[in-house]
Amino acid sequence: MSDNCYLGLDLSTQQLKCTVMNDAHEIVLEKAVNFDRDLPAYGTRNGAIDHGNDHVTSPTIMWVEAMDKLFESIKETPYAAKICGISGAGQQHGSVYWSEAGVQALAGLDSSKSLKEQLSAAFSIEQSPIWQDASTTRECRSLEQSVGGAQALADLTGSKAYERFTGNQIAKIYAEQKQAYEATKNISLVSSFIATVLLGQLAPVDSPEGSGTNMMNIETHRWQPNLVEHCGGPELIKKLALEPVEGGVQLGNIHPYFVERFGLNPECKVMPFTGDNSATLVSMNLHEGDCVVSLGTSDTVLVYLKQAQATTESHLMAHPTDAKGYMGMLCYKNGSLTRQHVRDLYANGDWDTFNKLLQTPTKDDTFGFYYWMQEIIPFAKGIYRFENGKPTQEFKDPSTNVRAILESQFLSMRVRLDRMTRQQKMKRILATGGAAANTSLLQVLSDVLGLPVFKQKGMNSASLGGALLAKYGVKQQNFEEMMLGRQDEPEKVCDPDLAWTEKYKSRVDAYVALEHSVCK
Repeated sequence: MSDNCYLGLDLSTQQLKCTVMNDAHEIVLEKAVNFDRDLPAYGTRNGAIDHGNDHVTSPTIMWVEAMDKLFESIKETPYAAKICGISGAGQQHGSVYWSEAGVQALAGLDSSKSLKEQLSAAFSIEQSPIWQDASTTRECRSLEQSVGGAQALADLTGSKAYERFTGNQIAKIYAEQKQAYEATKNISLVSSFIATVLLGQLAPVDSPEGSGTNMMNIETHRWQPNLVEHCGGPELIKKLALEPVEGGVQLGNIHPYFVERFGLNPECKVMPFTGDNSATLVSMNLHEGDCVVSLGTSDTVLVYLKQAQATTESHLMAHPTDAKGYMGMLCYKNGSLTRQHVRDLYANGDWDTFNKLLQTPTKDDTFGFYYWMQEIIPFAKGIYRFENGKPTQEFKDPSTNVRAILESQFLSMRVRLDRMTRQQKMKRILATGGAAANTSLLQVLSDVLGLPVFKQKGMNSASLGGALLAKYGVKQQNFEEMMLGRQDEPEKVCDPDLAWTEKYKSRVDAYVALEHSVCK
């Protein structure tokens, strides 16, 4: 076994994490810089600054200083000189605006000075819009109208227009900050920003990240000229500068700055960085027919698809290691916090009581919809209950809410998966996230979707995915071959009760009709 190591970075909302992996895929190092705790001068809360009116940003220079801190800590380990490849992930959709001075400073980095010192004037816009920003509804509707509606945009780019998507964020800056926009030489995503600093020159986005902009053609993986121009005028294509690339290509050697200052290997290769969700897909080594269900603050569903149909309720994105495949994604705001809300109201705030109440399935004519926070899928807010097809303020037995919320959440996943995958057969669920510790909850998920549920051991999935992408780029081999025998098989935690699965199947039409009624 060689002495090579691979570095995966993950610039998430709250921290910059790293995972160093060896050739045997053993994790030899994990470190993190927490923005609130380790860089308090920037005044962030959970890594972000909320300006009000749905406008949320992070200070770009904070991320630069986090790189200083993280690489200083890597320098003190025996692994720095062994790292032969770097890739990673960034929080999706966020954008970075380089000035002409910034591009020049990158090219001439001086190893006697910190990155922060040299890049303090590198950004024409000092606050980067991030995925939590929802202030671009006007730009979203305008972009959809320019191509004939939401479905037409989804057919072109994989998604309808979303407020957090980069193209709509750029469009707002183009309209409202003309001077700063004109002073922008290049635009990066958060992911390609990290690769840009490591290379000392502009790095392209990878195709999965291009999928999160509403500007990339989902079939060709090229910028769609009419959409790019609509978002930022004729200058935007020059500011993007580079077409998206596929995962695993080698962008070049790391800049000498990192060799001289932090002791990295001068032959270390930098690969394209991707988004956090696609890096998670890589770390879990999804195969066709696998479905990741992440049960956290928000609930996310990820699937690997060979063919797919774009919808206005799901995201269809390029796959990080299969240029002809897709990553399908569903995002729900009402996840664990809403489940906890129901637990507190109907199960005395106790998960054991909650799990006991789960043992009684709801009746066929009983449905609940729990949009405690403004939901994305569907676009609805409020709590709605139905018995015998008629709305009711509360169920006859209030404890019914405990089972009803899970059935509602998981029926929604089942309906949208069927629409997105063209009923392509799913084979198993890989469960992750904090709520995946609850086996009783996973049994309901298994019954509703009719699939066995597996769990993998805990890990920093996005940064590990980055390390795997780094090795993929260095080795230049088939990803599936690279993963053979290199990962513990997930453990099966439950099989579906197929009799219950059939009952849920028979309830789908009624569920869809009632859901439609609460969205009017």
